[in-house]
Amino acid sequence: MDNKSISLKKFNIGFLLVFLCLFFFGEQKNTIELLLSVSTFGVILNLFFVRQPIIFFTLCYHALQATAKVFYAVINKTSINELATYSNNADLAEASRLSCIGLIFLSFAIYIVLPDIKPAEKRNNLNIKKLLFAYGGCIALGYVAMSMGQLGGLYQIVNKLIILKWGIFFLIVHVGIPQKKYYFIYIIIFEILISIISYFSTFKDVIFVMLISLLILNLGYLKIKPRVFILLASLSLFLGFTWQNIKEDYRLFLSAGEKSQTVKVGFDEAYDKIIDLVNENPYDAEQTLNKTVDRISYIDYFAESINYIPLIKPHTNGMVWLESLLHISQPRLLFPNKKVIDDSQKTMEFTGIMLADAEQGTSISLGYVAESYVDFGKYLFIIPIILLGLLIGWLFRKLFQSNINTIYCWALSIPFYFQFYGLEMASEKVLGSIITYAFIVFIIVKYGKKQLAWLEK
Repeated sequence: MDNKSISLKKFNIGFLLVFLCLFFFGEQKNTIELLLSVSTFGVILNLFFVRQPIIFFTLCYHALQATAKVFYAVINKTSINELATYSNNADLAEASRLSCIGLIFLSFAIYIVLPDIKPAEKRNNLNIKKLLFAYGGCIALGYVAMSMGQLGGLYQIVNKLIILKWGIFFLIVHVGIPQKKYYFIYIIIFEILISIISYFSTFKDVIFVMLISLLILNLGYLKIKPRVFILLASLSLFLGFTWQNIKEDYRLFLSAGEKSQTVKVGFDEAYDKIIDLVNENPYDAEQTLNKTVDRISYIDYFAESINYIPLIKPHTNGMVWLESLLHISQPRLLFPNKKVIDDSQKTMEFTGIMLADAEQGTSISLGYVAESYVDFGKYLFIIPIILLGLLIGWLFRKLFQSNINTIYCWALSIPFYFQFYGLEMASEKVLGSIITYAFIVFIIVKYGKKQLAWLEK
């Protein structure tokens, strides 16, 4: 038995122990939800931890969004339905159960198409200075795009090109660790600092990509010590809790008091304000934990839709996913007058609750699993989810069976996390984002060999 199999066996024993401890500690409340929650993580771990760490990390975050309130309810010895945000009738338990079932089917659908993938191999011929230059080029492209404002139909393509920086970051880590050239540490600091002036918590992006990179390299030629993963996870938790504690006041400052997701202050002002808020705001551990659980969890709107459909409004029999397919079949670059979808309006339509919409600078989506329920109900909702999984697995298969070096395949796979980052993604955004990025990747694979060769010495 190899070391990877031994690690998986230890993890599985750990999952069993976690379930038993929570089961008895939680006074046998939410038992079915707890069992499904632990099982979902177990399935994702066993299918992807060794075979495809990128999908493993991506789906683990989806699972965390589906189960966060389950674990929180068990620890607090209360019913999960008592944690509903909007109405007392919201069925959080059913939303969590269906989300977990959907993720399990999604995982198996990806797995059966996914090819056997070689671990990342050591490459000494990559030029780290050229990699840093390429990373800087992506950053520069981002600032140019931001200064130009609305790019119309070009936005999606430019955005995917900018996100390639995370694949380059992976290569910098891949080259830097063996050579003891730790430029990636400066990139981590840089990314965290520029996230200060972001309306959203983008600081987590670089930490997540670093974790994914180490998972990939740890399965190959490098052996990363567990304390490195613990350090990164701890940093992520610390920054996450700090952000939740100051988020509301800080966002109000960034937007100059307006109800919009825009930044109207400079970096120096933002930096000074965030330092002041960290020093001034008293840290309430319980309140911060509550906010963090509410922020991570994404089953409340699903729970409201279960209460609303089909009791008040009938199932749509596939129309939501069909509209998504029609939407992505008309690229905005070729159809500039294509209708802009207001996610909040769709969520209000299928939940019956009032939410802020695009006019208030807010977009709140129902999520792809919930939309599948709206379309097909709780017995057939897995149909589009299985098809989505088959698509994802097939795209990974095509990439890793291409004729470019495996290390470039891994690098081009890294940004997949940002194309499918959570349960909150609406179906048209999931499909549009994945297909657009896949198009760019396969253009690189087919026509970008000279550019990839330029990265080598």
